[in-house]
Amino acid sequence: MDRKEFLKSACGLGVCGCAVSLLGAASPLQAAEAPAEDQRLAFARYQLAKLLGFMAAGAPAEACAGILENTGRECAKLGQLGARFKGDPEGYFAAARKTWGTDFAWDKRKGVVTVAVAEGDCGCPLVDKRRTPAVWCNCSVGYQKESFEAIFGRSVHARLKESKLSGAKRCVFEVSLS
Repeated sequence: MDRKEFLKSACGLGVCGCAVSLLGAASPLQAAEAPAEDQRLAFARYQLAKLLGFMAAGAPAEACAGILENTGRECAKLGQLGARFKGDPEGYFAAARKTWGTDFAWDKRKGVVTVAVAEGDCGCPLVDKRRTPAVWCNCSVGYQKESFEAIFGRSVHARLKESKLSGAKRCVFEVSLS
């Protein structure tokens, strides 16, 4: 699907006309350089950032956090990384360290795992670092909960301590075994 077909179908489905201003008028050179999939992802990032902003402004913070945590849980279920390491937290730590550069500190006595995501851009492909509000980080809280509940086979509590979308260099989570 080329850019023009995408915009026609998006507008035909009720997606707002702001896509035209977001993507700009295409010159033949731009259209040839940017694949349609990249344009669609840019549009999805833009729309998600706007949706999150509207949601955070119009709904109670706890409700927003809960919805986004559930979204993160679904993401973790799809990837099934936590489930693959059931009963093997050290294996999970090693795999995440190798794949994403994530650091872990596990205080076994207290039952607390500190997860420190590598510096750099957010790892979520849906994040537009210029527009996505920090409320989106509740999705990652849900991801951590789902992953560690699968690994440990019991409920956990997860909280965000630092966030890239709030201006920190990295995201840091604290996961406590219940």
